[in-house]
Amino acid sequence: MLGRIWLCGQLEAQYCFSTLLNRFFTLSAAFALVVPAGEACRYSVRDVGFADLGNERYTLRCFVGESDQDESGNRFSQAAKALLGDSNVEFELSSQNLQEQGSVLISPDGKRKYTIIPPGAGSKIDQLEWSIIQSVVASPVRNELTKKLISNFAVVLLIEGSDQLQTKRAQLAAMEAIKAITKLMPKMPKPVDNPPVLLQLSVEQSLAESVLLWSLGMDTKAAPEPQAVVLMGRGRRVGEMLRGGLITRTALQEALAVIGQDCECGLDRVWMQGERFPLAWGQSEKKAAFVELGFDPDNPKVKAEISRIIARGPNSRPSGKPQSASDNFDQLALGYSEDIIGIDEDIVSIDTIPSTEPELKQESKSVEEVEDNIEETPQESVGLRPLFWAMVLVVTITLGGGGLVLLRNRN
Repeated sequence: MLGRIWLCGQLEAQYCFSTLLNRFFTLSAAFALVVPAGEACRYSVRDVGFADLGNERYTLRCFVGESDQDESGNRFSQAAKALLGDSNVEFELSSQNLQEQGSVLISPDGKRKYTIIPPGAGSKIDQLEWSIIQSVVASPVRNELTKKLISNFAVVLLIEGSDQLQTKRAQLAAMEAIKAITKLMPKMPKPVDNPPVLLQLSVEQSLAESVLLWSLGMDTKAAPEPQAVVLMGRGRRVGEMLRGGLITRTALQEALAVIGQDCECGLDRVWMQGERFPLAWGQSEKKAAFVELGFDPDNPKVKAEISRIIARGPNSRPSGKPQSASDNFDQLALGYSEDIIGIDEDIVSIDTIPSTEPELKQESKSVEEVEDNIEETPQESVGLRPLFWAMVLVVTITLGGGGLVLLRNRN
């Protein structure tokens, strides 16, 4: 009888112990799946640049006289409905007064206005309203920019100046920045197949793109100094507009490096909230972006998630003091430094500019060393630490509980 009771106690203890082991392995698997997923971010800064949260709309205000308000107003409304439906521009129709006339494009913050110049006198009257509205959201350069922004990591837009020497220096700085970032792209949280590209506009081309330049904070008239800006996603500007001697490899490279960062890092959200230029985003652009990104940036759930990411991160915009380029430079681990060098008037061609290839190779080597050091130490230990201690806790509880069960049944 005593032997039977002892045997039943042993069987019960083994059953309890096996049950605890099964639960232990189940919890371990759950921690292995949940903890890394909770720490990782699905989106990069570039991904966030494709989201249209609906709070950054330009306003196209068209004024018509009282005599032709019905006829011209109807044509404006029809053109706006057809051309602005898939854009980031809203349409308003207003009665003409002495202070305002024609058509005015208002920035999303309401602080800047740009008068739309109507087509020449040769345009047909019944097509005038359509031409005005179409010029707001479409142009040859903007159409090309949209395609490049979808398929490439980013676009460096360079507007030439009348000073050829400064323009060539700016062109060289942009090419070197693109070359350096291309080497770093495979190590970024979410690599992109195609590297950044340079889109350079001549003075004549820029004069026909006044809406684009105005929206990005650039001069709409010809200037002696070149202008440059980095663009990503759905036409969003990254960082500040650069001019003349401020167009350096370091400044451009930093803006490009920000685009490849994880959106959940401590990066200032002001980098994700730069101005967007007016553009149409139709079905073809939506499909191309979906194929490139692997998700739909227009999905309401994606918009809500990105909106929460931007809201809960550090943001310098409310204080009115944007974070400067150098403030975020250390956390990008690029290891570059550069000073603005005065321009020698005797230099007349890009061929006479001293080559910076050895310097670029040396700096690229330092970048790789920094990246290797980062990968070897803190990232792996920090990422695995919560999972490690959770598993240790589960094992301790399991063994302790199993030991108590065995002691109780043995007694």
